[in-house]
Amino acid sequence: MGKVSAILVGLLLLCVLGEAVQNLEIYKDPTQPIYMRIKDLMGRMSLAEKIGQMTQIDRSVATPEIMKEFSIGSLLSGGGSVPLPQATAEDWIHMVNDFQKGSLSSRLGIPMIYGIDAVHGHNSVYKATIFPHNVGLGATRDPELVKRIGAATALEVRATGIQYAFAPCIAVCRDPRWGRCYESYSEDPKIVKAMTTIITGLQGEIPTNSRAGMPYVGGNAISAAIDPSTELVYRENPDAEFVKSGNFSYAIVVVGEHPYAETAGDNSNLTIPEPGPSTITNVCGGIKCVVVVISGRPLVIQPYLPSISALVAAWLPGSEGQGEATSLFFLNFSVIAPATAIAPPWSQSPSEDSVSFLSIFRVLSALRISVSKQVSYESNLHNKDQEPPLNPFSLFSHG
Repeated sequence: MGKVSAILVGLLLLCVLGEAVQNLEIYKDPTQPIYMRIKDLMGRMSLAEKIGQMTQIDRSVATPEIMKEFSIGSLLSGGGSVPLPQATAEDWIHMVNDFQKGSLSSRLGIPMIYGIDAVHGHNSVYKATIFPHNVGLGATRDPELVKRIGAATALEVRATGIQYAFAPCIAVCRDPRWGRCYESYSEDPKIVKAMTTIITGLQGEIPTNSRAGMPYVGGNAISAAIDPSTELVYRENPDAEFVKSGNFSYAIVVVGEHPYAETAGDNSNLTIPEPGPSTITNVCGGIKCVVVVISGRPLVIQPYLPSISALVAAWLPGSEGQGEATSLFFLNFSVIAPATAIAPPWSQSPSEDSVSFLSIFRVLSALRISVSKQVSYESNLHNKDQEPPLNPFSLFSHG
């Protein structure tokens, strides 16, 4: 009888051990080969869980409970989708962690991946560094600079608890009527290829013997770039009478496109929107002027060239306006329109074929203008609670 009991106990022990081995979660064991972990996990997943893992939803429609119940694989912040207005990095971290806790509490405990459009800096996050957009970075022809921008962006993205950046955009814009042309480094595939160094900046250098990759200056830029004793006259949409009565020796005119993103910017008419043209005519028709164009693509500028002393394509500088300002004001109060290599070509008229048009500005020549030290300042601030369109404005120097 004792032997029979021992045999039964032995069989029971073997059954228990066999069931334990069967229930061993190999996919959670980091010491196991990747293919074994994947095979084990896939074998445990239901069809609904597989569908959930292939699904990415916006954070605005997600909750930790939804992440748990439906085994959602990924979340994203679409344009303007933030935890709360002016959210801090800590706010972002708490939000991402809450969603992650929901995912980890699901039946299989599969972590989710959070993604965000960090295409020229962590641009959805309040007070993050906003670097110039790709159209401007391509004009630099500087792959090392782009790589450093990628590394800085990655640092800020990870500081908010996010693992996934929807970047870079390596489109080759051949038609500036496309609303996302500003996301293209160039119309030249070779230049776009050279700028892919940003990938290494975002991911980090590939480790030795590894088959896979691992994972600013805002404020009054013009004022910071000139001598402290120099005053500025600032005026939005100045008329010709104001320019004539001011007895100015030169002006800097800033015009550009109204704000847009992605396909909302599709436009068959590449002219500068009003009141930009009027501002150029009113100011440059009376005194020497440097025109700064802030845009995400080449715009029609040819009709205004006879009255313009110098032209600067500033593209979309983000929070880096200091760079533009120091190019304009330096060295004994001189104004410089720096030489710039234009990434996409510039059309001569709105009716011109935007794909095959002639390039009238492949390289802009430098032009130096003497500037007086005696200037006065006038400010006209907009409501900071609103996001206004870019209003053309001018900075004047008294003669």
